[in-house]
Amino acid sequence: MSDLPEEDLPLVSVEEAVAEVRRWLTVERVDPEQIFAMADARTIYYKDLIPLLEAGGEDSRLIRFAITRGGAIRRARGAPGLLRITPPETPGGN
Repeated sequence: MSDLPEEDLPLVSVEEAVAEVRRWLTVERVDPEQIFAMADARTIYYKDLIPLLEAGGEDSRLIRFAITRGGAIRRARGAPGLLRITPPETPGGN
């Protein structure tokens, strides 16, 4: 992972976070209806990220933290773009 503890990672700015989300939606072609995060009864979709970031507050800070942390993990692993997780193949090819 990163050499810095999570609390020492400088958060990306709102402008940087909005640019990253726009990149995900346009370049990476992430479905806007895809779920970005779920907690308790709350679901945040990719289409909700830019308005939440621009509104400020705790949601904006948490999204910025997630984007910052994700970037640190990708840099540490040397993986460009989004991390894609695929389930293991099941026996029999199903």
